Amino acid sequence: MGTLPPVVHSTARAIAPREFLDALHATCNPRFPYDRGRSHKPIALAISGGVDSMALAYLSTKIRTTDHWFKVADHPVSNPVAFVVNHDLRKGMVEEVDQVIKALRGLKIFAYVAKIDWAQVLGKGVEPNTVPNIETLARQQRYRKLGTFARNCKTMSLLTAHHEDDQYETILMRLLSGHGYRGLRGMRPATDIPECYDMHGIYQSGFIDDQRSKHPVWNIYPNRAERTKILRALRDDFHFDLATFAEKAEPMMWRTDLKDAFSADQDYDEWIARSNKPAPPLPTMDFEDGGVMVYRPLLHFSKDRLIATCLENNVPWFEDHTNKDPTLTMRNAVRQMWKNHRLPEALQKPAILRLAERCRKRVAFEEAEADRLLQSALVPHFEPSTGTLVVQLPKFRLPRVSRLSSKSPEGRRKRLDHYRYIAALLLRKLISMVTPERELNQAGQLDHLASMLFPSLAQDGFEPPPPKPYVICGVHFVPMMGPNSQPFRWLLTRAPYASNVPRPRTGFWAPSIRGRWGKKPHQWKTTGWSGFKLYDGRYWIRLLSRLPGNLHVMPFEAEHQKPFKEALDEQSKNDLAAMLKRYAPGKIRYTLPGIYSRIDVTGVIQRDEYWPDIEELDKYGAFRKRNADGQWEIREEAVENEESKDAEKKSSDTVEQELLHSSASKRARLLQAKAWEDDITERRTDNPPQLLALPTLGIHIPGLEDWLRWEIRYRKLDPDMLLTVKRRKFMPKRRKVRSQIRMSYRHMLLSGLIKPRYSRPVRRREVLKSKSK
Repeated sequence: MGTLPPVVHSTARAIAPREFLDALHATCNPRFPYDRGRSHKPIALAISGGVDSMALAYLSTKIRTTDHWFKVADHPVSNPVAFVVNHDLRKGMVEEVDQVIKALRGLKIFAYVAKIDWAQVLGKGVEPNTVPNIETLARQQRYRKLGTFARNCKTMSLLTAHHEDDQYETILMRLLSGHGYRGLRGMRPATDIPECYDMHGIYQSGFIDDQRSKHPVWNIYPNRAERTKILRALRDDFHFDLATFAEKAEPMMWRTDLKDAFSADQDYDEWIARSNKPAPPLPTMDFEDGGVMVYRPLLHFSKDRLIATCLENNVPWFEDHTNKDPTLTMRNAVRQMWKNHRLPEALQKPAILRLAERCRKRVAFEEAEADRLLQSALVPHFEPSTGTLVVQLPKFRLPRVSRLSSKSPEGRRKRLDHYRYIAALLLRKLISMVTPERELNQAGQLDHLASMLFPSLAQDGFEPPPPKPYVICGVHFVPMMGPNSQPFRWLLTRAPYASNVPRPRTGFWAPSIRGRWGKKPHQWKTTGWSGFKLYDGRYWIRLLSRLPGNLHVMPFEAEHQKPFKEALDEQSKNDLAAMLKRYAPGKIRYTLPGIYSRIDVTGVIQRDEYWPDIEELDKYGAFRKRNADGQWEIREEAVENEESKDAEKKSSDTVEQELLHSSASKRARLLQAKAWEDDITERRTDNPPQLLALPTLGIHIPGLEDWLRWEIRYRKLDPDMLLTVKRRKFMPKRRKVRSQIRMSYRHMLLSGLIKPRYSRPVRRREVLKSKSK
């Protein structure tokens, strides 16, 4: 690594701080428009030491001096914080990182350094440079390190130094790889941090925990003046007791659930069994939001201008010689190609950037058209606890066009292809609410599904496929037939698990046996809440447990249904049956998450049995020994001695007392108990796991609430999709709500259900008018 020679085009000029602020303002849109935070928050910078990142570091130090109250996303900006990742892929990286840190200190920027441990990623003894996909792995580990540092520093905005030349190279690579116009848009100015999909608080999560903290990042609570204004508006709008009105009007409120969604089906008994017992309501579930956002404010600045910025302000930078090796990566090859050779005019930088802009405008137009189509769709039911969505799709009608175009078969075919693509975009939005998969199919791959759900968009001469159950992207589309054997509504749910596909599984470790050793189970203490873990791509789950064995979150299987019901009390059995019939009919119930234990913990929960069993532990130590691999195996000579031995055994109480008071053998017995517990929890696979609870339904075995607690949240969804559900179900227009309230209030006054609290005051003009008469 060496200092780059000062070679720059004569026409390039340095980036002014005000120009950088304009680009930053256009890139970092507000994430939470209702945020009222006025405290300055730091922004994170991803620094590599190159000229682009050092120019970003310098310009970031000028934000507060140029505009003291300038906002990035939601908060005013304080001093930036830099993150430097040491990939440790070549010699001299430690010295180079030290030079970068020294340069950042010269700019008065505090920096953190993170080193990638390749032995932990690839395994011991594996040389990273020999791995064929080392660039992909390095990118993944770099973003995971950056996300962890940003979360620990409580900064949700990460700025990277991708510039116009990087955008040009990205589009050229995608053009060579055969991407469509959606891929030719290039890098987006703002996006969620990649490669961190399973990290809570970093990727699209953490907002709820932030609001529970003492000093939240986002302040969404109104101040005193706003609260006074809201209360005054409520007092002016409602001149009666709201509590009394709610009590009288509650029976008249319309309610929608999965049973109502099936009400249009003539063969209702095939879908859900009727039950005279009402099902209890499902536990409420929060939706996650937040996370770290990556912003690229330099995408409209060329590298020449970044070099000019560093030269004009005496900012040092360092060049990585591996970026000049065309055989190392495809990006290096593309960079050498366009810098050292004259490309055709259609592949030159201005033409490619104009192509990317046209592609972005086309995609934005299609997304807006799909959003307008979504407004006419009816989504009466979305239940995150069971992962079910019911939608009534709109009838697609082609807009009118000129007479000449309507007579052209080629023009009609193009119009049908376009609107079928828009319908596929709508289906993709609906799939994203239920699917467990991280990457969805492209809209062009949903053509068959769009033709089945929208028969009017089928091409002339082609019969649309009949409505039938269909699985795509891990989502099961089930038609609910209406009159004339046409699907009235569609049920979207997580597809049942195939028999040859491994089930999703999320493990949680048990508290250490050191804290439970020598104590009765009721004396055990927890080690605190576990971290949130992503299950099946949909649920964030964390546990607070003091049970002895490891716990696992796995799907609710049919073979576990009967033992689980037998372990429940009578009231829980009835509630479980009613909830499964109403909220999870058919195979939907076998996609619900369940909390399992590999060992039987019934004795610990209900009878407070001592753990581990002393006699079994002594027998385990006598019959087992460690082999060369460190595993426990049966000791044959101990078995022979045990069979020939006919002496009286000590009682379990005596052994327990010796165990508790013998300090000499305490450590040895503790290690022996740890090995025994690991053996029964992990190596006894012949016994089926015990189902302890169905957390999304709130059903668990008796007594479990004293030993295990859980918190479960649904992953982040598109806010526009959630507003679509709420608008149809809970949130009609404000004027309509006021009209309905006034009509209901007038009806209850006339019927004598309620009495007015006070009469309307008579105005002075009305008094004078009555006297004159």
